[in-house]
Amino acid sequence: MARVESDSAAPGDSGTRRYRSPLRRMQAAQTRAVVLEAATRLFAERGWGGTGMRDIARAAAVSVETVYTAFGSKAHLLKTALEVAIVGDDAQVPLADRPVYTAIGTGRTTGDRIEMGARMIATINERIYRLAVAIRQGATVDAMLAAAIADLEGQRRRSVADVAQLITSRPPDPGQVDELWVQTGDQVYALLVDECGWSRVRYESWLIDRIEEILDRPV
Repeated sequence: MARVESDSAAPGDSGTRRYRSPLRRMQAAQTRAVVLEAATRLFAERGWGGTGMRDIARAAAVSVETVYTAFGSKAHLLKTALEVAIVGDDAQVPLADRPVYTAIGTGRTTGDRIEMGARMIATINERIYRLAVAIRQGATVDAMLAAAIADLEGQRRRSVADVAQLITSRPPDPGQVDELWVQTGDQVYALLVDECGWSRVRYESWLIDRIEEILDRPV
C-alpha cells in the first residue's frame, strides 16, 4: 500500500488536511511523460499550426483537460518539448553539467575534443531541428515562444563560446563565436540533412572540419 504523506492545514484553514501520495506523483509524472512524447512527435511531424491540444490528447490517450493541467498551454508544451529534446531527457540537469558536455574538456588532444563537441552538437540537432521549425512558426503568433527562441539562442551562443574554450583552453575570439554559432545551428543541419540528403555521419564529419578550421584560423 502506498505511503501517504499529510500536511497540517495552515492557520485559518478549515481544518482539512492536504495529502500527497507518492503513487499519485508517480502517475502524474508518467502521464506527463506520455503527453510530452506525443506532443514531441506531433509537433515534429505537423508543425505548430497542424498540431492541436486535442490531437496531442488523442495521441497520448488522455483527456484534453489532462494536457492543459500538465502543461498549461500549447506554447508552453512546445517550449518544454524543445527544452527536453535539447538535453535528451526531463531530468532537471543543465546541459553544461551533463557528462556529454563536461567530457569535451577531458579529451587528450584538440582533435579529440573537437570530435566530442561535434558529436554532441550533431546529436542535439538531430533531436531538435523539426521541433525548432515548429517553435519558429509558433513564435510568429505567440509572444512567449518568440521570447523563448531569443532566450534559447542566447543560451546556445554562450554554450558555443564555452565549448570552444573547452576545446582550445583559451577564450575564443568573438568572431570565432559568431561563425561557430551559425555553423552549429539546427537550421544548417536541416538544410544539409533534409534538403541536401546528407547522412548524419557526413554532417558530423563536415562539422568537425568547420570547427577545426574556425578555431585554427589566426585571429
